Amino acid sequence: MWSGVIRVMAVFLVMMTALLLDSHARADALLAGEQAVMSLRVYNDATNQLSLAEIRQITTQMTEADQSIKLQRGIATWVRVDIPPNVQHEQVIYTQPIQGVLKFYLERAGKLTQYTLVAPAKELVSPAQAVLPHVKVPGSEYSAQLYIQAQGNHPQWLSISAANESEFVQRFSSRVFLLGIEAGSIYFLALFLLMMAVTQFRPGLLSLAAYVLLVAFVSGAYSGINTMLFPVVVSGALATYSSQFFLLSLACALGFFHYFVAQKRLNEQHKHYVWRLLWALLLVVCVSAPLHASYQLLFQVMAGLVVMAYVAYVLWMQPRQHQYEARLLALAFMPALILLVILMLGKLGVFASSHYYVLNHALLMGHILLLGYYVYWHERQKKLLLLRYANHDKETGLPNRHMLQKALDGLQGTHQHHTLIMFRPKVLTVIRLNMGWDYAAMQLKSLLKKVQFQLDTYGRVTIAAEPNSKTQIYQLDDALFAIILRGKLELSQVEQYACLLASIFEEGVNFKGELLVDQLEIGVASNPIHAQTTEALMQRALQAISARPLGTQKWHLFDQNDSLSLERRIKVASSLKYAISQNQFTLYFQPQVKLQQGEVFGAEVLLRWHHPELGMIPPDEFIPIAETSGMIPEITDWVVEQALSAQAELCRLYPQHVLSLNVSGKDIGRKELAVQLITLISQLNLAPSQLMLEITESATLASEADLNEIIDGFKRLGVKMAIDDFGTGYSSLAYLSQLGVDEIKIDKSFVMNIASSATNQTICKATCDMAHSLGSMVVAEGVESVHCYQMLQAFGCDIGQGFYISRPLPFTQYQDWLAQFIALDDITQHLASESSL
Repeated sequence: MWSGVIRVMAVFLVMMTALLLDSHARADALLAGEQAVMSLRVYNDATNQLSLAEIRQITTQMTEADQSIKLQRGIATWVRVDIPPNVQHEQVIYTQPIQGVLKFYLERAGKLTQYTLVAPAKELVSPAQAVLPHVKVPGSEYSAQLYIQAQGNHPQWLSISAANESEFVQRFSSRVFLLGIEAGSIYFLALFLLMMAVTQFRPGLLSLAAYVLLVAFVSGAYSGINTMLFPVVVSGALATYSSQFFLLSLACALGFFHYFVAQKRLNEQHKHYVWRLLWALLLVVCVSAPLHASYQLLFQVMAGLVVMAYVAYVLWMQPRQHQYEARLLALAFMPALILLVILMLGKLGVFASSHYYVLNHALLMGHILLLGYYVYWHERQKKLLLLRYANHDKETGLPNRHMLQKALDGLQGTHQHHTLIMFRPKVLTVIRLNMGWDYAAMQLKSLLKKVQFQLDTYGRVTIAAEPNSKTQIYQLDDALFAIILRGKLELSQVEQYACLLASIFEEGVNFKGELLVDQLEIGVASNPIHAQTTEALMQRALQAISARPLGTQKWHLFDQNDSLSLERRIKVASSLKYAISQNQFTLYFQPQVKLQQGEVFGAEVLLRWHHPELGMIPPDEFIPIAETSGMIPEITDWVVEQALSAQAELCRLYPQHVLSLNVSGKDIGRKELAVQLITLISQLNLAPSQLMLEITESATLASEADLNEIIDGFKRLGVKMAIDDFGTGYSSLAYLSQLGVDEIKIDKSFVMNIASSATNQTICKATCDMAHSLGSMVVAEGVESVHCYQMLQAFGCDIGQGFYISRPLPFTQYQDWLAQFIALDDITQHLASESSL
């Protein structure tokens, strides 16, 4: 669409220039022939009160003049043109349009035969006179005298020419035709921009459309073409307020530059500057309207200089990536600047700007054409950018998953061997959280640039790749990247590529002046070894990147075991149904000790699953599967029944024994659980206060609305409640006080390295103080050393459990441990003596 508009305007520009040059050459030849037979005399009337009769009487005081006469501001200039007899042709005396009033008095044999008034601003002008003011002198054997009274609004030049009627008609027709094409082109562009601005809701294009429209108004007022396009009232108003329209065009130009090149690229300070300039221009428009034309000219010059300075500054301050656009805009407005200088110097009377008539209109059309080209270029860049964002990542500029699939499809279609390497930097998330996306993107670009260089260098050296070949990096999501290796490669070559990737990221990422060593998760899959389709190859690479490398390997090559992980999950879910009936579950007991008294407190029940085919399956693997598959109630019922039966036996050995049970957050509110507890406690004659139900802190937050009621229900049964893994969630002190739990269990992540971490010491000490203030006991899990044991004692922690005290034990071994330790007077000394051995 835009290319067609530009072509049409270019054709118009070429036609106008050719016709103007041709008509200008003809006029010069005509003037050269007429100059010898037409004499001019001039007189400046400083009083502005002399009449034609008085001018006739002072003819002798007039001075000789050439065809260009300088008009003074506020002074009426009288020009006498002596026309020799010419019986063969009708002559035409014409001038260029001026900003002011022209009066023509034609006399022959001492009698006034013709009077013509040209005053566009006063709506006293015909269209033909506005375009080219003239007087027709009929052929006669007598000479004639033409008196021209010219009074300009500002200093300017009056150019007087003569031609026969046919030459004048040709010149007039050419001017009207070219001015019509010029005005039509400008109005067409303005209308086109206006439609785009309205339909797309773009204030920048609206400002540009208004600017082009105002330029058309001002240009038409100077050339007189407005009288042929608009009613007399409208054309008169456009001529009268041409100065105000010029100032408004400057304001629209400011708006255009603001929305296109300043709003999103420069800081807020520039936004305040442009709005101040806009309000100042609007104020000048209002203030200058009633002033004399000379003062209006002063305002035009000053406003033009200020706006040009601001525009030059805005273009100079453009970021490097927008320098081409800045140069293009400077080129588009350069013709307007030159034209403005020519017109202003003409208004100041420095030279006759009408002598540069061809240049003026060529500059105007060149300016409009370049503006149209700029908008075309800008819209095309936007479309290319949108297309690029559809296929590339916006931050890094790397091709995305769509482009990766396209490249893989191309290789698959030609049956070429290729290897897909996917990698994921681990530290990116940390940097984004702490320094933001922009900083992370900058660091990532720097790293990927090194990766690109190293991969290209390695490819050219080791696998004889093309000298100009490049290994393209693809970005699949925020932190997942991929490269394609073409050809049939040895495993050692693929490994070198993977190690090269890892080494670059292990050099470190700059973070607040420190180098954070980054590690990569790298997965590799090859076509046709691991997959024969694009989708399967990408899936295999993802499965490989998700698998943990063995030993010290920095990458993982896909094998069939990776794809079996999903099968394992399905198998675990299906095996849960038979695990209970086939006695695959086992309870283990981890002892708990009163740290302050050195006595046995009880034990925590831990569930273990030994699968006959899969081996030992940890709870972290099968509990989430059981929760999602709906098997957790059956497992909980089995654990509660077995644990309470064991508690009955343990209480015979140690009547004060307390047993802690972990209950899933999705199972704690089940009414059947409370019924089961009541039934078993009654049947086994157990003390409810010696049963502790543990729920995780995250589970308490997930069901806050009902949790108070659930805990109160169990406490009414006499069963105690505890919060497990405290510190890993976000419980507030007020929330914990509302729950009223009996025990708070500090997560082992805060306990295991308490001896070396001042932060963890503070957390544990604060938790103990907080729990005691709420009337709750504190249990620390993860007690691994004597130093940890002693430090928790000093903090006032009530109960501890961990490998320093004992590992989780099967029921029979726990009975033996319990029988041994309840016989001791001080468990603390016994543990210390054992650890020193």
